Amino acid sequence: MARPRKFEEEKVLNAIKNVFWQSGYEGTSYNDLIKASGLHKGSLYAAFGDKHALYLRALQEYDAREVRAAKDLLMGRGAAADMPGNARVIALLQAVVDAVTIHDDRRGCLLCNAAMDQAPYDKDVEKSVAESMASMQEAFESALAEKHAGAALRATASAASAIYFGMRVMVKSGAPIAMLEQAKDGAKSLL
Repeated sequence: MARPRKFEEEKVLNAIKNVFWQSGYEGTSYNDLIKASGLHKGSLYAAFGDKHALYLRALQEYDAREVRAAKDLLMGRGAAADMPGNARVIALLQAVVDAVTIHDDRRGCLLCNAAMDQAPYDKDVEKSVAESMASMQEAFESALAEKHAGAALRATASAASAIYFGMRVMVKSGAPIAMLEQAKDGAKSLL
């Protein structure tokens, strides 16, 4: 009879996600994941598999939390319910700036990191990143549907998405706050 797990899966996956988010796939060793999870090697492997499987789970965890929160904002859920769509887009871009200025968070976006780090070489990662980014595109379209329609809506949402993900890459690369603010302010005229 198998012994029941004695750890909180959500907590372990969050810790693993944060290691990959901070260090990337290549910069993370299985020992780093063992240390972050607090589990023994056998337990971690039995529960989640090898490093590749853990990376895919980390991307799923990122989608379930960070991407979901961004989509909720864009789609006007929760506290954003009374905000106009273009204001929701600007609020999301402001959150990118705030991550750096308030929280000193320079990790960027795990999706962007994975898109550059592993997606070109790994079809599973490419699929995961593409699905998350497509769902973000839909959320941008939802936010901007109040003022745009058809091809103009898709083009404006794509541009807003590119600005958002571009800002996330800029954060990771250490871009100055002024440059992030300029990107956010430039989006206002687009919307």
